[in-house]
Amino acid sequence: MEDAHIAKFNIAEDVHIFGVFDGHGGKEVASYVERHFIHELLLNENFKKGNYPKALTETFLRMDELMETPEGSKELVQLKFGTDEDNDLGYGMSQVYAGCTACVALIAKGVLYVANAGDSRCVLFSNGQALAMSEDHKPELDSERKRIQNAGGYIVDGRVNGNLNLARALGDFEYKKDKNLGVDEQLIIAVPEIRQRTLTSNDEMIVLGCDGIWESWTNQQLCEFLKEKKHSEKGLSGAIEELLDNLVAPDTSTGYGCDNMSCICVLLK
Repeated sequence: MEDAHIAKFNIAEDVHIFGVFDGHGGKEVASYVERHFIHELLLNENFKKGNYPKALTETFLRMDELMETPEGSKELVQLKFGTDEDNDLGYGMSQVYAGCTACVALIAKGVLYVANAGDSRCVLFSNGQALAMSEDHKPELDSERKRIQNAGGYIVDGRVNGNLNLARALGDFEYKKDKNLGVDEQLIIAVPEIRQRTLTSNDEMIVLGCDGIWESWTNQQLCEFLKEKKHSEKGLSGAIEELLDNLVAPDTSTGYGCDNMSCICVLLK
């Protein structure tokens, strides 16, 4: 399992946070972000001032900064190999080629802030309609393609340099090596897109999920399914379980349908 997630109420007064991190190339970056994101957000000066969009952006970038420190590099290697003990493999970013998407929903004093980097997704179900609160950062998007090409990269079959099929992510440091470019100009960037919306009584639920859950059904179909099933005997947790059972590939012999799936549904009362 390469996915990770966070879900915690009241990290500060009337502030709640939920997020999904879809790992690729390994579990270590997603696991690292799960461990450290909330702690670093709470330390952020803009978070303390109530400037949540800036705080979220800075915390996304902070994850990359921390992972490139000697301590962060050591922790990533430990996460990768599943040990807390020193080993004879040595430590260094040269051993870590993983990354992860990050889609984080922060509810602060009645306002929903969504920070997204990558192709995980957040949807708000409001008055019976599924409203996109994030955009999938695919390489073929005009804004992403231009940045990738300006950084000396290319796109083949929807993949950056023929490899990654997303344009923003945490980690993936081999795509962020150009010292002449800013953090928002690299082949792959950790800078999130921020969207916000004041919540109203019409808002029913927030759904966050890694890309695998959005590939078979539309946003609308998925939200309607959860709304219908949330009152079943197993409740909302059972509804999500049934959702994923419906979406899972019946046959993976062709190589398709092998991705991890994670989903969080937040009911708004």
